[in-house]
Amino acid sequence: MHSLKEVADLEDQSTRHFVGRSDELESIRSHAYAATSRVRDYLLDRESSAPAVHKRQAIEAWGGAIASMEKYWASGSPSQMPVLRQLQRSLQGYWQTATPALEWDDTQRARLGYDLLAEQLSPRRDEFLRLLDEVRRSNEVDLRAATDQSAALIQDLKDRLTSVVIMALLIGVALASLTLIHFLRLENAARARYEASLEDRAQLEALSARLLQIQEEERRRIARELHDETGQSLSGMLVDLANAAAAVPPGHPALAERLESVKHLAETTLASIRNLSLLLRPSMLDDLGLIPALRWQARETSRRTGMQVDMVADDYELELPDDYRTTIYRLVQEALHNAAQHSSAKTVSVVVSSQPDRLLVSIRDDGRGFLPKAARGMGLMGMNERVAHLNGRFRVESEPGQGATLTIELPAPPGQPLK
Repeated sequence: MHSLKEVADLEDQSTRHFVGRSDELESIRSHAYAATSRVRDYLLDRESSAPAVHKRQAIEAWGGAIASMEKYWASGSPSQMPVLRQLQRSLQGYWQTATPALEWDDTQRARLGYDLLAEQLSPRRDEFLRLLDEVRRSNEVDLRAATDQSAALIQDLKDRLTSVVIMALLIGVALASLTLIHFLRLENAARARYEASLEDRAQLEALSARLLQIQEEERRRIARELHDETGQSLSGMLVDLANAAAAVPPGHPALAERLESVKHLAETTLASIRNLSLLLRPSMLDDLGLIPALRWQARETSRRTGMQVDMVADDYELELPDDYRTTIYRLVQEALHNAAQHSSAKTVSVVVSSQPDRLLVSIRDDGRGFLPKAARGMGLMGMNERVAHLNGRFRVESEPGQGATLTIELPAPPGQPLK
């Protein structure tokens, strides 16, 4: 009974801590995201009365984020302190950068707002959102550790109860029967606790999948806003600049040169916004399908890093649900990023093949390799979670100096054979 109480107390405590941390973490994310949105609106909104409202809302939302951060800090585990310090510095860095801009007048916002948002605020926002995801994954690791500890306590309880039963059998059949009945009752209680822990783990995995879905939806929405609203505005600006340059009378070379400089700046900004939109979520993934998006990703990686990326796939387009397309695209994206940043690879081969009952994706590089059992990075954990959500299998094969091969095997979507 004491062991069962220990299991119950441990699970109740770990569940309360996880739920409390998750609530505070979601509060930090929602308030911080609301504050960054209001800062963005303050810098970009040109209505005379709107900036004051955006400024007030940004300050209120940021206050909520800081309050939630202080509450989370009090309940965080010692293993989370390094990333929490990074998160706190990242939040402070963003707000220190944004605070002076909240005092700008209309002329300063019109002249400097886009540059500040694109060059400083957006990267800092992406940084603390990434750190929030690391804290979330750390919470999941802590909960899994508590669940494993509960399972160990249950196993220890079963072992000790078995010894008690054997000893009771030596004393007498009658006493052994009574002891066996008591043991079965305790075992049922332990099994119920263990099944409850498995259910908690399933709920955790469902929550993780939902968070990934929300993240993809947010990336899709932001990418479309950047492409449809900001991109169109800059395109209109380029047309107006071209018309203005054509209307400059002869004999004003300084004015024509100034217009050409502004036009070049607008073109550069438009290209940056389009690149950012594509990095968030390429529209071709939804418009053209998975294979064209993967080919584009391979070309972009080769262009940015100088690493040769060979894409091998069937000529026809795979008809896949959105979660399959998104999962495969993100897995290939993360694998190419790891190859470029960590393995010093010169060539990478991406092979996508399909069979009637499954889809196979293989990413092989010629980098320096690693020991898969010793590598416990967040990147591989996130990839494994994505594959497990679709009931697939994820395998890493690598040795030092021998490169690495990542193999993803996904079952065919229900009721939809691939060939």
